[in-house]
Amino acid sequence: MSKSRSSDVPLTGIAIGAVVLALVVVFAVLLPKAQGDEADTSRIALPSSLPGGYKAADNASAWKGNANVAGNEAQVAAQVKAEIAFGNAALKKTTGGGFGNRIYIKGASEIYFVQAFRAAGGAFSPGELSDPSKLQQGTSVQQLIKTGDATCIVDGTTGTGGQVTPSETQCQVSKGDLTIQVMAPSVAASDVAKVADLVLTKVD
Repeated sequence: MSKSRSSDVPLTGIAIGAVVLALVVVFAVLLPKAQGDEADTSRIALPSSLPGGYKAADNASAWKGNANVAGNEAQVAAQVKAEIAFGNAALKKTTGGGFGNRIYIKGASEIYFVQAFRAAGGAFSPGELSDPSKLQQGTSVQQLIKTGDATCIVDGTTGTGGQVTPSETQCQVSKGDLTIQVMAPSVAASDVAKVADLVLTKVD
């Protein structure tokens, strides 16, 4: 796993809610509704865990050992379920129903927001692309990165030598009429793309 995360992000219910609402807005507009009478609009069942220690955050057991929520594991899991239900309602209006929506955590600081769609991946690009090496340090910048089969948008800030510290990464990978989109705060594109690939193998 890459070590390019800028900092550990405490996983709390409030933080999850704030990010998942943004996720719905960002991702839902990228894919069109399934078209035609033959379109598969059935719900995609995402797994409760992924290889590598990723666990679905709507299960209280996923939060055991996390000091940030000690004693409140069930409450936090319930809040995650509520956020997923909200996202499902919004995604159903946008996609026509052929989707899956889940949140995964790993350890005490890694969180991944996952969505799967029964639609071929659409255009995926940031609104503006700038050369980080020509910007002042600390400048906000977006990058478009290809890592493996995934295409990723990285929001971050510039450092020395044009390096970019990620603050939010979104990756999309498609196979046929199935598209996986994953977003994570402060995680390198290679790690987010890895999660997207894992999900693709589980629902393909």
